[in-house]
Amino acid sequence: MSRWADTVVAEWRRYREPRDPDQRTSVFADALRGLLPKLGLGQSLDEHAVRRAWAGLVGPFIAGQSEPDRIRGGILYVRVHQSSVRFELERVWKADIESKLAAEFGPETIRSVKFFG
Repeated sequence: MSRWADTVVAEWRRYREPRDPDQRTSVFADALRGLLPKLGLGQSLDEHAVRRAWAGLVGPFIAGQSEPDRIRGGILYVRVHQSSVRFELERVWKADIESKLAAEFGPETIRSVKFFG
């Protein structure tokens, strides 16, 4: 359309569209991040991100012996396959894992880690 026609249509609709198409659109991922918490699915997105990053955060041995199970109320529950590894994680590695998780995902997403199994 011509510039004149654009102006007439905009006045008729009482809305003036931005000239730059990027101002009218948003990135799909940004829209999805805003929508999922409203649908109650934001927590599952966090859980999926933690599962993907787990091996990189804790290393291959610990990742082979454990797996993130769920996040509830800011607490990450991690299933550990052997009790001796669970003892080691609770006594030695817990603070280090919590600081890595806070650095990666922010302190408001995961405040603490609980090991079970």
